[in-house]
Amino acid sequence: MKAKPILAILLITMATPVLAGEISASSGTVKLDQAALERSAIQAAPLKPATHRQAVVAYGTVLSTQSLLDLRNRIIMSRSQLEKARAALEISRQEYLRIKSLHDDGHNVSDKALQAAESTWRIDEANSKATREALNVVINDARLQWGNAIVRTVVNDTALFRQLADGKEVLIQITVSSGVAIPEAPATAEIQADGNSGIKASLVSSSPKTDAKFQGLSFFFHAQSSNLLPGMTVSASLPVGLSQEGVVIPASAVVWQQGSAWVYVRQKPGSFVRRAVPMDAPMAAGWFAFKGFEPGEMVVVTGAQQLLSQEFHAQIQSGDDEGDQD
Repeated sequence: MKAKPILAILLITMATPVLAGEISASSGTVKLDQAALERSAIQAAPLKPATHRQAVVAYGTVLSTQSLLDLRNRIIMSRSQLEKARAALEISRQEYLRIKSLHDDGHNVSDKALQAAESTWRIDEANSKATREALNVVINDARLQWGNAIVRTVVNDTALFRQLADGKEVLIQITVSSGVAIPEAPATAEIQADGNSGIKASLVSSSPKTDAKFQGLSFFFHAQSSNLLPGMTVSASLPVGLSQEGVVIPASAVVWQQGSAWVYVRQKPGSFVRRAVPMDAPMAAGWFAFKGFEPGEMVVVTGAQQLLSQEFHAQIQSGDDEGDQD
């Protein structure tokens, strides 16, 4: 007698009832007659077309907006001081021009009065320049930390800044691992945090600084603040590369055998062929396949385990028959 098939095959056939009726099976193929098909619970559905982009897993931190609020306050104060300095400069300049006109018109004012007016004007001019430089220092320092896009958002008091300030949105710094290359900043990201997944985030800008914990390219994203708290560590899926056309393999269609994933494709009524499923592109509804399958192909979404059991049951019987002939 030849050795029986491996224990895993026996367990598959024992776990699922074998179909009754006229059945033939070989490696990768199962054929059922009408009677067996009617007794089964097998249902097939067409594969739906889909577009998919490869993704890079990255990690990040939900940032506190307090520093942005502080920045906004410093900018407001610096702008206020600059406006006061400019107003004082304009007054002293006009006063100097008035006194100079009188001085030039027959020395109606003294040289000393003209010199005092000019001195006041020059002092106000220097003060205006200093306050303008102080505002530039505040903005330039912020750019080193946040980058141009976020600083413009704060300076211009945009809708995004108001949402961040009101707590309706959060800012997230996402950093890819060191050595991972991304051709361009992705426009969107999918955030997972504290058991919540599928949170959509939108790109604000690249970050001028990396996150010390991850040491790679870093980006700022914003997202609705539900379930995202400052200081929280998150993971993110960043789409990269070109979009690919393919199909979605439903999770309900997949069966596992010896560590590999398979589906049964219906070629015609009662005839099913087992086909390997690539597992490197998971999606919410299953897996994405850009080759090996065509949109509209019928895959078994209910009863695939029955077909797998039937296929290996037939192999066991074939092995018994060969052994009995020895």
